[in-house]
Amino acid sequence: MSELVVIVGKDVSPGFRLGGFDCIELEEGEDASALLEGIHKEGRYGLVCIEERFLEGVSRDIMRRIKKSGLPVIVPVNIPEAWGEGGPEEAPFARLIRRAIGYHIKLKK
Repeated sequence: MSELVVIVGKDVSPGFRLGGFDCIELEEGEDASALLEGIHKEGRYGLVCIEERFLEGVSRDIMRRIKKSGLPVIVPVNIPEAWGEGGPEEAPFARLIRRAIGYHIKLKK
């Protein structure tokens, strides 16, 4: 049975650990490419939740290999910098479209 791991910054990991999740902590600006490649080769984890800021720097080649094999499933997690802090709101559906087609679409509410 595959397991779940959460890859986040040191400031966020205690909350996930309290929830009973395996956590891997990364420093700000650290490259997660080698880490994801190791997780892929090891085969222990079937689901990887990773903070979006760390996913942005991952090599396309590694992501392509992971997607081709099907496991682990990578789930990007957007964690706000501080409680109550909000940037410009973007609907999850709009973000999904922007990532899929590489273009921002404005949705009327």
